[in-house]
Amino acid sequence: MKLFAIFHLNLMFSSIPVKTRPEVIERCYWPLLQLIEDQNFPLGIEASAITLEIIQEIDPAWIDKFRSLLDSGKCEFIGSGYGQVIGPLVPESVNKANLRIGNQVYQYILGLTPVIALVNEQAWSAGLVAHYLETGYEGVFMDYDNPARFADDWNDRLQHFPQRALGVSGESIPILWSRSMIFQKLQRLVHGDLELPEYLNYIENMGTGDGWLPVYGNDAEIFDFRPGRYKTEAGSSDESEWNRISEAFNALRQRGHHFYLPSHVLTDLGHKHAGKELLLGSAQQPVPVKKQSKYNLTRWAVSGKNDFFINSLCRAIAAKLEDADKSIPATEEKWRELCFCWSSDFRTHITQDRFHEMSIRLSKLADSVGATMRGPQFDVQGDISTHKGRLLNIETPSTSVTLNTAKGLTVHKASFADHDNVPLFGTKEHGYFNDIDLGADFFSGHLIIEGLGSPKETDLCNITPKILELGEYTQISCGMKIHQGHLEKAVRIHKDKSQIDILYRFNFSARPQGIIRLGHITLMTDKLNPDRLFYKVASGGKSETFSLKGKTFDHSNNVSFLVSSSQATGMTDSTLVLGGEERSLEITPIMQEHAFIAMLTCRQANPSPFVRVSFSMQEMDETCMHAPCGDDQYNFSTGFSIKPNSKTGIV
Repeated sequence: MKLFAIFHLNLMFSSIPVKTRPEVIERCYWPLLQLIEDQNFPLGIEASAITLEIIQEIDPAWIDKFRSLLDSGKCEFIGSGYGQVIGPLVPESVNKANLRIGNQVYQYILGLTPVIALVNEQAWSAGLVAHYLETGYEGVFMDYDNPARFADDWNDRLQHFPQRALGVSGESIPILWSRSMIFQKLQRLVHGDLELPEYLNYIENMGTGDGWLPVYGNDAEIFDFRPGRYKTEAGSSDESEWNRISEAFNALRQRGHHFYLPSHVLTDLGHKHAGKELLLGSAQQPVPVKKQSKYNLTRWAVSGKNDFFINSLCRAIAAKLEDADKSIPATEEKWRELCFCWSSDFRTHITQDRFHEMSIRLSKLADSVGATMRGPQFDVQGDISTHKGRLLNIETPSTSVTLNTAKGLTVHKASFADHDNVPLFGTKEHGYFNDIDLGADFFSGHLIIEGLGSPKETDLCNITPKILELGEYTQISCGMKIHQGHLEKAVRIHKDKSQIDILYRFNFSARPQGIIRLGHITLMTDKLNPDRLFYKVASGGKSETFSLKGKTFDHSNNVSFLVSSSQATGMTDSTLVLGGEERSLEITPIMQEHAFIAMLTCRQANPSPFVRVSFSMQEMDETCMHAPCGDDQYNFSTGFSIKPNSKTGIV
């Protein structure tokens, strides 16, 4: 068998205190170099540029030894960027800056520019391809198992050979496959949960033929060191775990298997089973991530200590830097600082002191460019409505909306003149779908707050609306008391353009625990061709279009009692398009820096498909359990604009 391995180095590891970094270098990084030098294993080593800077400051001898091994061809450096930034969650400009600055630091410290990139946290979108190619990368190291889950036309041979990952505009980049379960097997062996004969039997039964097998592609810091994130972490023993790795690798070599540098995999691109152009994302899983489903995009987007807020402030800073003078050196330094603050580890199990330090640096950076976390302004005002019944109709020359005042100003139906006044979103009422599992009311424009130990909250209550007529729009607004505190809501129907705004203001005693999903839009699919339904969204690059033909999935489904959702999209250009070839909607946060993630639901049903999107600003997983509730007031406003989309985006 042809084998290769890549070890991921990350001194920004969320649960590693700064004071233990020298210990990590001594116990984890030096043994890795010894495995290369003394045992002659041609391994790949990947590190962010930040990690290399930290190592250089603490132990420059390690850098010298690493450079010597690189120069002699005994190992290979794999790049990733300046910081461990989750590409599908940041704007294009940030991905470009992170890769650009990373290469500058790699050249300065190691004297080289890497040709293969490890995709950070194996979080992928097709929009990233153009960035890797533009920066000079010739291949990427990415997980196979998760993209393959929803790929109907992939055969098993693809996993053993290099393929080509397709971008948004037809470009592609060679891909070396990582295998989550295979690297987890090595971890289990080293931590004493598996015996060597069991491990060897597992590896040799992979059936690679003349293809390749990645025996490792994950963290180096978990061997002979315990970050301390979980009570279930394997205990340590007197025997060096790096010796166990050496024993396993030598056993493989003695049985006739050969190790190669990772880049050698690309020499097989011309093989008959290699070089196939593949789309790694799908409607069901627009952003594949490594490992099992509990490990998904939401953990860096809307969980942690307060991911939504820090990601939103980072977006506001990025928007300012995009307009800054690029010729000024200080601008590039601010991009560098932003990439540091957008590191994924600040969004998971980060220690309190490191989170505090990052928060200070982020605030200073925001102040230096004039970026703030804003919210849309509105007041509950106007004349009390005298309409009769639960439904309130509002019409302008461009837009027609019917609101349900018995359900908190949810949208009963809405249409635009640009769509020939055919309703495209609203409420699918109980009894519309034949399937008993869909035997409920599916509203538009509402919110849900739900967490451990507290009742499920919605804004679906009977209200008395106020109507305000202004030259620009008609506003219908209300206030309501819910368990968490006071909620205000407004719907604006514009007069001079086809646009509806739905706004929310939270006045709570503390930030709610659990999920916060809002801006639900239920598509009226009965007048749309079911084979041409789609959604279009950008996750770190140009927008990707995903067909909903025949699909059934729900991104918002919980994975477990603790992990509240399974998938999401980045929506990094603050836009999601949803609809069909006849008509489609463009949905955007009113404040574009608000870092919502979008969750789609699609279900094949009669008499027409059930299609819906919601926008999350908070989810639950094991990382948010450490976030304090706090005693501070939670006062925050946000909202969404919905308008007709001029382009279908159908593929």
